[in-house]
Amino acid sequence: MGMPASSSRDEATMTIALEHIETTVRGYIDRYPSEGAALAAILETLAKGFDFTSRRRYPAHVTAGIVLVDEQDRVLQIKHGVLGRWLTPGGHCEPEDKSLAGAALRELAEECGVGAEDVERIGGDEALPVHIGVHGIPANDARSEPMHHHFDFRYAFRMLPGATVRLGHEASDLRWTPYAELAAADLADHELPKD
Repeated sequence: MGMPASSSRDEATMTIALEHIETTVRGYIDRYPSEGAALAAILETLAKGFDFTSRRRYPAHVTAGIVLVDEQDRVLQIKHGVLGRWLTPGGHCEPEDKSLAGAALRELAEECGVGAEDVERIGGDEALPVHIGVHGIPANDARSEPMHHHFDFRYAFRMLPGATVRLGHEASDLRWTPYAELAAADLADHELPKD
């Protein structure tokens, strides 16, 4: 991760507590112990007291996303306009976000027009993420962003009957991929949690 950490705090104070992030990561590692080594960077960053909830924090920051499942257990993916890759909806935390799952829901509404009233969290309101990953992000000179890492927390939600997807400006297309196919390629082969 080579770059020094940002020295100044964003003007807006982030409201997602680092303790919430640590509790989430530790609970996830308890459930998936084989992923502990892959997530060590998150715990090391937390141990340093580095607040990485803002997108302007380098060399790494937290992102939150949704694994949105339909009635056929297919997952919504959107084609990201900047990266040109198929991804599950999600993005950076904002100062108004109170939790990681809340940030993920906000991103879902912004990117896909699907509101919190259109979904239910799989496993209940306190369910752990279905996946936590560490992803390298290339430098983006247009945004003055160096190469950095995302600590990505993805929560499983089921779309309720009658809800529709309306793509926002950040995505150019959408597709529905069978959960089992996506899990093998992108979710550490985790089973879909029970409703």
